[in-house]
Amino acid sequence: MPTVHCNSIENIFWKKEPADALTLAAGIDIWRIPVSSDPLQLSYFSTLLNPDELDRADRYHQEKDRQRFITSRATLRTLLGKYLNLQAEDIQLIIGINKKPFVQNNFIDLHYNISHSGDWILLAVGDSDIGIDVEKIDPDFSYEDILATGFSVSEINLIKKSASPRSYFYLHWTRKEALTKATAKGLDDNLIAVPCLDGLHTVGAEITGPAESWTISSFETGEQYVGSVAYESGEKNIRFLE
Repeated sequence: MPTVHCNSIENIFWKKEPADALTLAAGIDIWRIPVSSDPLQLSYFSTLLNPDELDRADRYHQEKDRQRFITSRATLRTLLGKYLNLQAEDIQLIIGINKKPFVQNNFIDLHYNISHSGDWILLAVGDSDIGIDVEKIDPDFSYEDILATGFSVSEINLIKKSASPRSYFYLHWTRKEALTKATAKGLDDNLIAVPCLDGLHTVGAEITGPAESWTISSFETGEQYVGSVAYESGEKNIRFLE
């Protein structure tokens, strides 16, 4: 039977890494990228975007949303270009099933996924299907309203009984979203059945897709931020980079 193993990685260190030529020898790279508000930097980032992306950036009404989009697309193109030995502007990004992103001119079977929340962007890069999610813990969000539609009874009970129910909700939500992004199943496809509690879970193939087993690892992204990455189980060394 397919399995999903959930865990947390403690005491991680975000290593400042020069974005020279990059390889996937480490297994999985997770990049933490701050949203830029610097006009000069954003102007340079804009030169890396294609006309469709520039048009999309201009349609954002909120300046923070525009800054986040430009930063995420430019740094995505730059970093993927380093792995693929291509110029940032030559990266051909396409959208697949359930909006899962791919690189069309991909010569090394590189997989990636990206997520953003608040002031942070997370990019996960690996050699097989991967999904990532980051969430800022919002003290005003009524998370209780969606517990019944997204979580099992045992998950809801654990969240409510925890020392910090709000933080626990966000932790487990990122796990569910990371896996659905990795499998391209989408959040609407039986979210309650996607496991998120610590430990090993046996699930149906409708949850895991073609892969037999998945691991979901959670980690602290920054103060009041939590992230999770989902990847096919196996010998994987995760690097945390910025």
